[in-house]
Amino acid sequence: MVINPSFEEIWDCPFTMNQLEYVKSWFPFGTADPSPDFFHGCAADGFMGVPKNLFGEQQAHSGESYIGMICYLTSRSGRGWKVPANHREFVMVQLTKPLVAGHKYYGEFWVNLADACEFSINSIGMHFTKDMPNIDWKAMDLGYYKPQINSNPKHDLKNNNGWTKISGEFTAKGDELALTIGTFVPDSSLRVKKTKRKFITGRDKNLPKHLQPMIAYYFIDDVKVIPLDPNESIFPDPVAQAPLDEEYFGPAEIGNTFALQNIYFEFEKTKLLRSSLLELQRLKEYLDNHPRIKIQIEGHTDNVGSREVNEKLSTERAKAVVDYLVSQGISEFRLAYKGYGSSRPIVPNSTPQNRALNRRVEFLILEN
Repeated sequence: MVINPSFEEIWDCPFTMNQLEYVKSWFPFGTADPSPDFFHGCAADGFMGVPKNLFGEQQAHSGESYIGMICYLTSRSGRGWKVPANHREFVMVQLTKPLVAGHKYYGEFWVNLADACEFSINSIGMHFTKDMPNIDWKAMDLGYYKPQINSNPKHDLKNNNGWTKISGEFTAKGDELALTIGTFVPDSSLRVKKTKRKFITGRDKNLPKHLQPMIAYYFIDDVKVIPLDPNESIFPDPVAQAPLDEEYFGPAEIGNTFALQNIYFEFEKTKLLRSSLLELQRLKEYLDNHPRIKIQIEGHTDNVGSREVNEKLSTERAKAVVDYLVSQGISEFRLAYKGYGSSRPIVPNSTPQNRALNRRVEFLILEN
């Protein structure tokens, strides 16, 4: 029920801190100037990379990306750094459908304390609401929010070598649609433990050590929410899903071109992600309902990289779609493919969002 649960579907490759906006469907949220970070194996310089980045070295729990956020931050004294009480960063995502009142759900996510952190804490959790919660750090009301799933407060989250699972079950009140992950315990109730590591990133080197901040920074990966009622689907109700056939793609007339929505590949690779399967099944049904048409799958990229590399990548991605359709029983004689690289942009390649729009897969009806 979590969209983009392992942060693999992205708008662009991160190159500096505070770029959670590059992760599709996830949003930053916090008590003061929220700026969670995004790490991916595509970050070649290692600054925001996986496994190596500015916070240390850590493999992803799965895939090649994760996010990171401050779960505790304060100053060592009342002078120097002016850090507000209960300073937190959170991440939020909308679920695929509202939770059903009285139904039980299982939630799970994985955390890792960054290598460069000299403090650990004992509380990170999942909070489900009908909409985005309004946490006011000035009112110091973090304790008002009770996450439905939380780490065991008796255990410090100090593992920096591997990942620690946080999971649990809860009963929904009904219509919860937003999931927020973070530390909801106020500073006054949070157990903070010193580690043997030293935090360097983000320090003002001109400050003496006793004025530098105390920080607990955690990586997050593989977020999961599953209904425990065997009759409840994780997908939206059928009435809310897009209709198939002509009402979805359009009339099957020669020369018509239709864009495939939500087709995702591993970064700079040709392997289809599982989140692409719903749209590909819609295309298969369209072909089943029009057994005489022949189509051409067309791949497109943005302008990052050389022309030769982009043409090769777009061609191989188009072929990956054809291969999937053949595996589902569509005759290979009805399918062609072609890669155009970056030669046919639909918008200027001026922003990460525009480049994401230009990285697309379409199909052209050749015969009917």
